[in-house]
Amino acid sequence: MPAHSGRVLPGVHGRAVITMTNNQHSRPVALDPLVIAGNAEDVADQILLPQAPEASALPRPGQVDALWVEHEYDALGAEQRPLWEASAQEASRPSLQAAAGARLAADAAERLLGSHQMVVDAAQQRYLDTMAVLAAHRRRAEGTKVWYQLAKTGFLLGDLAGFASAALWLGEEIPIALALALSAAVATIAAGLVGVELRDVRGRRRRHRPADDLTGPERQFAHLFTGDDQGASLLKRIIQVSLATAGMIGIGIGALRATVDDPVVGLVFGGIALAVAGGSFLVSYAGADEIADLIDHAHKDYVEANAAHRQMATDPVWQRHAAAQVDADNAIAEHAHRADAAQHHVKALKWRILRQNPHIAGHGPGTPAVGRTSRREEDR
Repeated sequence: MPAHSGRVLPGVHGRAVITMTNNQHSRPVALDPLVIAGNAEDVADQILLPQAPEASALPRPGQVDALWVEHEYDALGAEQRPLWEASAQEASRPSLQAAAGARLAADAAERLLGSHQMVVDAAQQRYLDTMAVLAAHRRRAEGTKVWYQLAKTGFLLGDLAGFASAALWLGEEIPIALALALSAAVATIAAGLVGVELRDVRGRRRRHRPADDLTGPERQFAHLFTGDDQGASLLKRIIQVSLATAGMIGIGIGALRATVDDPVVGLVFGGIALAVAGGSFLVSYAGADEIADLIDHAHKDYVEANAAHRQMATDPVWQRHAAAQVDADNAIAEHAHRADAAQHHVKALKWRILRQNPHIAGHGPGTPAVGRTSRREEDR
């Protein structure tokens, strides 16, 4: 006796499947609807029903509701959907597993992105409010602040070179000379930064309005429109300290150059040091614009918030989860459509069998009795 025996099952698309039976155990065949369905078309073409005298009329015999072959193919059609659903589960399993593995991280990224949207909205609203209220009062053109910063850098390097060269010629160690020169140059530039405060005070006085005259949006910037003289005495002391600092640096550099070179040279370099402090003051005064600074800062915050939001939205974990879920949904939907198509195909094969056997089934359904609907009309 052979170790295996086989059985051919009818199916669709010209294929056949053989169910193998082992003497010791049975192993199920892989779920492939096209294979499991078998060669139903070939089988349907080969089916011949024995001729019977009472079925020789052209209409379908009224006393026969459905032939056995119709019941068989109804069952084959009903078999298609669970087969294709099983195949859909098998095809979508890797994508579903990948989506499940990334779900926690994707949910966390989604919650974080949703929370960060409030940050973006707040930054946008702050920028719009700042522009609406302050844009008309802006004095410094956009993008020109960098030129004022470059000018201050030039002053810093020039003052550094003058003091360092004198210290080196005096015999000072290089690290010490550079450190002293750097501190003196920075102090000179810082002494001139008082021009920023003077410019801001002057701007507030020009924009000054009573607090009761401010509109709703302007109230959040009230300090820019209601400036007073309460800090005038403090500002005067700051100016005095700045002048003293610049003067002491100028005298120090002049004395140092006079020691290593000539008194006239010392006077020249001392004057240059004072000029650097004065130039720093003028550049600071000319480039100061707290209105422009507030607008630029609000715009920068909005741009950075949007950049961070876009980066969070392109999180690879989130993308992998979404891609895997889409693949799984597409596989399930595809197999559902194939199941519908397979059911209709099997039903079409049933009608083909009846069409090829008119001597038994007639050429079409007969006229039903009054008040009664035939099974064939229900199928249609």
